[in-house]
Amino acid sequence: MKAKVLSVNLSEKRGTNKYSVKKGNFIKNYGLEGDGHSGDWHRQVSIFDISSLSTMNKNEIRLCNETYSENITIEGTNLCKEEVGTKVKIGEAIFEITQIGKEYIKDPLLHTEREKIMHEEGVFAIVKESGIVKKGDSVIIIK
Repeated sequence: MKAKVLSVNLSEKRGTNKYSVKKGNFIKNYGLEGDGHSGDWHRQVSIFDISSLSTMNKNEIRLCNETYSENITIEGTNLCKEEVGTKVKIGEAIFEITQIGKEYIKDPLLHTEREKIMHEEGVFAIVKESGIVKKGDSVIIIK
Protein backbone atom coordinates (compact mmCIF):
# COMPACT_ATOMS: atom_id res chain seq x y z
CA MET A 1 0.00 0.00 0.00
CA LYS A 2 1.27 3.43 -0.92
CA ALA A 3 1.36 5.79 2.06
CA LYS A 4 -1.04 8.70 1.72
CA VAL A 5 -2.77 11.56 3.51
CA LEU A 6 -6.29 10.87 4.82
CA SER A 7 -6.97 14.35 6.19
CA VAL A 8 -5.46 17.71 7.11
CA ASN A 9 -6.77 19.14 10.40
CA LEU A 10 -6.43 22.36 12.36
CA SER A 11 -7.72 24.29 15.33
CA GLU A 12 -7.15 27.98 15.87
CA LYS A 13 -6.53 27.53 19.61
CA ARG A 14 -4.56 25.00 21.63
CA GLY A 15 -6.62 22.64 23.74
CA THR A 16 -9.53 22.45 21.29
CA ASN A 17 -10.41 19.66 18.87
CA LYS A 18 -9.07 20.01 15.37
CA TYR A 19 -11.38 19.84 12.35
CA SER A 20 -10.69 18.63 8.83
CA VAL A 21 -9.90 21.14 6.06
CA LYS A 22 -9.57 20.60 2.28
CA LYS A 23 -5.89 21.53 2.24
CA GLY A 24 -3.27 23.01 4.49
CA ASN A 25 -0.55 25.55 3.81
CA PHE A 26 2.52 24.44 5.76
CA ILE A 27 5.03 27.24 6.22
CA LYS A 28 8.78 26.69 6.67
CA ASN A 29 9.92 27.06 10.30
CA TYR A 30 6.35 27.86 11.37
CA GLY A 31 3.82 25.06 10.83
CA LEU A 32 0.26 24.90 9.52
CA GLU A 33 -1.13 28.32 8.65
CA GLY A 34 -4.02 29.11 11.01
CA ASP A 35 -3.25 26.37 13.55
CA GLY A 36 -2.82 27.18 17.23
CA HIS A 37 0.24 24.93 17.57
CA SER A 38 2.25 26.67 14.86
CA GLY A 39 5.21 28.80 15.82
CA ASP A 40 8.91 28.75 16.56
CA TRP A 41 9.21 25.44 18.41
CA HIS A 42 9.92 21.74 17.82
CA ARG A 43 6.28 20.56 17.60
CA GLN A 44 4.97 22.74 14.77
CA VAL A 45 3.12 19.83 13.15
CA SER A 46 1.62 16.60 14.49
CA ILE A 47 1.21 13.48 12.33
CA PHE A 48 -0.80 10.35 13.13
CA ASP A 49 -0.96 7.03 11.27
CA ILE A 50 -4.52 5.70 11.36
CA SER A 51 -3.19 2.11 11.54
CA SER A 52 -2.43 2.83 15.20
CA LEU A 53 -6.17 2.42 15.77
CA SER A 54 -6.13 -1.17 14.45
CA THR A 55 -6.15 -2.70 17.93
CA MET A 56 -9.46 -1.01 18.77
CA ASN A 57 -12.95 -2.31 18.07
CA LYS A 58 -15.20 -0.64 15.46
CA ASN A 59 -17.15 1.45 17.98
CA GLU A 60 -13.95 2.75 19.58
CA ILE A 61 -12.56 3.58 16.12
CA ARG A 62 -15.78 5.43 15.20
CA LEU A 63 -15.51 7.51 18.38
CA CYS A 64 -11.83 8.22 17.67
CA ASN A 65 -12.63 9.38 14.15
CA GLU A 66 -15.07 12.00 15.42
CA THR A 67 -12.25 14.18 16.76
CA TYR A 68 -8.74 14.91 15.58
CA SER A 69 -5.75 15.85 17.67
CA GLU A 70 -3.22 15.78 14.81
CA ASN A 71 -2.57 18.10 11.86
CA ILE A 72 -2.00 15.34 9.31
CA THR A 73 -3.72 11.94 9.39
CA ILE A 74 -1.94 9.35 7.23
CA GLU A 75 -2.11 5.66 6.41
CA GLY A 76 0.39 3.23 4.97
CA THR A 77 3.54 4.04 6.93
CA ASN A 78 4.01 4.19 10.66
CA LEU A 79 6.32 7.15 11.14
CA CYS A 80 6.64 6.47 14.88
CA LYS A 81 9.07 3.68 13.91
CA GLU A 82 11.39 6.23 12.25
CA GLU A 83 14.19 8.07 14.03
CA VAL A 84 14.13 11.69 15.15
CA GLY A 85 15.80 13.65 12.34
CA THR A 86 14.15 11.65 9.55
CA LYS A 87 12.78 13.82 6.75
CA VAL A 88 9.39 13.10 5.20
CA LYS A 89 7.83 14.59 2.06
CA ILE A 90 4.07 14.94 2.42
CA GLY A 91 2.34 16.56 -0.52
CA GLU A 92 4.46 19.55 -1.52
CA ALA A 93 5.99 20.10 1.94
CA ILE A 94 9.01 18.52 3.63
CA PHE A 95 9.00 17.84 7.37
CA GLU A 96 11.67 16.72 9.84
CA ILE A 97 10.64 14.46 12.71
CA THR A 98 11.58 16.08 16.03
CA GLN A 99 9.74 13.94 18.59
CA ILE A 100 7.87 10.62 18.89
CA GLY A 101 5.06 10.60 21.45
CA LYS A 102 4.68 13.20 24.18
CA GLU A 103 4.32 13.52 27.92
CA TYR A 104 0.94 13.68 29.63
CA ILE A 105 0.18 17.12 31.06
CA LYS A 106 -3.11 16.05 32.64
CA ASP A 107 -4.51 12.77 33.93
CA PRO A 108 -4.53 10.20 31.07
CA LEU A 109 -8.12 9.29 32.01
CA LEU A 110 -9.20 12.77 30.87
CA HIS A 111 -7.94 12.12 27.32
CA THR A 112 -9.84 10.51 24.45
CA GLU A 113 -8.58 7.13 23.22
CA ARG A 114 -7.17 8.80 20.12
CA GLU A 115 -5.30 11.35 22.27
CA LYS A 116 -3.86 8.53 24.38
CA ILE A 117 -2.52 6.81 21.26
CA MET A 118 -1.18 10.16 20.03
CA HIS A 119 0.77 10.47 23.30
CA GLU A 120 2.42 7.10 22.59
CA GLU A 121 2.74 6.98 18.79
CA GLY A 122 2.14 10.51 17.55
CA VAL A 123 4.89 12.08 15.48
CA PHE A 124 5.87 15.72 15.83
CA ALA A 125 7.80 17.64 13.22
CA ILE A 126 9.03 20.98 11.99
CA VAL A 127 8.44 22.26 8.47
CA LYS A 128 11.70 22.25 6.48
CA GLU A 129 10.18 23.28 3.12
CA SER A 130 6.86 25.05 2.66
CA GLY A 131 4.05 23.53 0.64
CA ILE A 132 0.41 22.56 0.34
CA VAL A 133 -0.80 19.22 1.76
CA LYS A 134 -4.22 17.75 0.95
CA LYS A 135 -6.15 14.49 1.16
CA GLY A 136 -4.72 11.82 -1.14
CA ASP A 137 -1.19 13.27 -1.25
CA SER A 138 1.74 10.85 -1.03
CA VAL A 139 3.84 10.34 2.10
CA ILE A 140 7.49 9.59 1.23
CA ILE A 141 10.27 8.96 3.73
CA ILE A 142 13.42 10.77 2.55
CA LYS A 143 15.78 9.89 5.47
